[in-house]
Amino acid sequence: MAFVLKKNSGRIRNTSYRIADRSGFSARRSSMLGRMPGALMRKAGRLGRSSGLRSILAILLALLATALMFACIGAISLWLYSKAVTSDFFTTRHIDIAGNTRLSREMVLQYGGISEGDNSLAVSIADVERNLRDTPWVEEVTVKRLLPDRFVIKLKERMPSFWVRKDGALYYANEKGQIIAPVESKNFLSLPTLTIMPGAADSAPYLEKFLKDVNNGLLPVEAGDIASVTLSPSNGVEVYLEDRELRLSIATDDWEGNLGRLGVALGDLARRRELGFVREARAVDGNVWIIRNRASQ
Repeated sequence: MAFVLKKNSGRIRNTSYRIADRSGFSARRSSMLGRMPGALMRKAGRLGRSSGLRSILAILLALLATALMFACIGAISLWLYSKAVTSDFFTTRHIDIAGNTRLSREMVLQYGGISEGDNSLAVSIADVERNLRDTPWVEEVTVKRLLPDRFVIKLKERMPSFWVRKDGALYYANEKGQIIAPVESKNFLSLPTLTIMPGAADSAPYLEKFLKDVNNGLLPVEAGDIASVTLSPSNGVEVYLEDRELRLSIATDDWEGNLGRLGVALGDLARRRELGFVREARAVDGNVWIIRNRASQ
């Protein structure tokens, strides 16, 4: 151990002791510094776990509050709906119907499943439209709800142009020869009888053309005078006018030309007052053949 003797001093200081004391302090300080990171990490871990639990609790509380809010809204909505569908304020008092020609108002309401007195909020518009479309007479339909007490129903009906016999029964058919519904007393309408002979189904599109041309005056014939129409594979469209006892035939290979020539021939015969003596007129192969009654020959 070294001793240092200083001048002008009456004591001797033990430097080694001071060095040892300083070394002990440094060791303690190093030990504390060594322990501090671990303590801080443990404390940070505890703080992190506590913060994570608080976040999870906050999320759970928010979800619970949201669920309660939606449950309350649903309960209130159901209560309001229950009150509305039983309230006299929404009782149906007016049902306006447009476009019905063959169907009466009562038939439209019956087929649609709607009536005055129903709660307007309880009526399903989709069901009413589907019910009416499922009926043979309705081609298109729209239903509008006008709260609190009115409905507007607009129809486009399938219009019959012919009678068609099938399986011993009489049916209404449209301008294309497609069956609509049975002929009944409650919706009776006198129409020409349509017959489609075997092998003549391809000529069905000319039915619609024929009706349109007659309505446009291309033939000197009234639609109400037509008693029957026959589609024939050899003669095309055959038309019988019962009042005049006159049969007309129009070949479909040159429809416009044959129709025009037949119209001119019939018009000429009418001007000469000879149409009453004609039993049959055929327009085929670019010609018009006139067959007179035997009494007039």
